[in-house]
Amino acid sequence: MPKQRLRATRTRATTKKNRGVVFEAFVTRETPAGEKIDVIRRGIRARVVDDMVEYLDVPKSVIFGLLHTPGSTAHRLIKDNRALDSAASERVVRVADITRRAEEIFGGREAATRWLKTPNLSLRRATPLSMLDTEPGAGEVRRVLSSINYGGTF
Repeated sequence: MPKQRLRATRTRATTKKNRGVVFEAFVTRETPAGEKIDVIRRGIRARVVDDMVEYLDVPKSVIFGLLHTPGSTAHRLIKDNRALDSAASERVVRVADITRRAEEIFGGREAATRWLKTPNLSLRRATPLSMLDTEPGAGEVRRVLSSINYGGTF
């Protein structure tokens, strides 16, 4: 196999293997508030959209909606390897925080992501994931998670 073709194959394999790393890093560890603020103010690289799509197993359009970022803008930011604005970056951190909490409560990623994507009666039949685009919506999702965790009722 020619060197150039081999290099391209390795690059694709490496890229595919490393997908989901940025978002997963936010999900897997609790980040101190000061660090979150710095990350949000700097902006998270737009490639996190691809990480979120893979991690949560949802279409890109769902992530664009959560971030309040038009698809054309997000695609351009990804292509140019630029950062999301602070509002979209804050939403990424919010989704990661709640995903981490759901994983703790449900015992793993698969159960948590399934719950996040399932309509919930306590959220007026909205999916928990769809509520994470606003802080009040995220607060409601946190309330439901807390109730599940402590066996409470609504």
